[in-house]
Amino acid sequence: MIDRALLGRLRIEPLDRKKHGRAAFSSGVARVDNFLKTNAAGLQDTDSTRCVVACLDPSEGQAEAEIVGFYALNNHSIDTKTLPEPLQKKVGKYPTVPAVYLSVVGVHQGYQGNGIGSFLMGHALRRCVAIADLSGSTFVVLDALNEDAARLYRRLGFEDLPGHEPRMLISMKVVRTAIARTAPPAAQIA
Repeated sequence: MIDRALLGRLRIEPLDRKKHGRAAFSSGVARVDNFLKTNAAGLQDTDSTRCVVACLDPSEGQAEAEIVGFYALNNHSIDTKTLPEPLQKKVGKYPTVPAVYLSVVGVHQGYQGNGIGSFLMGHALRRCVAIADLSGSTFVVLDALNEDAARLYRRLGFEDLPGHEPRMLISMKVVRTAIARTAPPAAQIA
């Protein structure tokens, strides 16, 4: 069930280790939690990734904003020889093509089932389009953590990359079309 009131209270902003309390975040998946708690800020410091958090304003007496979800993006390239033949024909004779890698998406256990994951995926995909508008990108790529996640991504239009599971991809063209169908015309991503 989508909790529109909760979604309306979320602030989406870049991860800031001084402002966002990461220690209390728990998605129920150790790998996802570890990324946010121990890797994300350091990877940002080296310009290897960008982590975006969905947070709620701190309660009275709380110094840090509560992170209820997050995702991380970084640049990537795909060896065109790994693509299925129909996609190889579409991308031309280049050895690699640019992509945006959606490295992780996580929602705090206490907020799961409220639409935050879908909200973050929509935000992430819009940001991927903005990146593609600036520098060009053919695909959005991710690695599904498990088959449940893979089923969700398939429903969103991602395809398995045969022989490279759990790698999945979606063409930027498909993402643009989906966003155009679902987004209000004035929607902007900062």
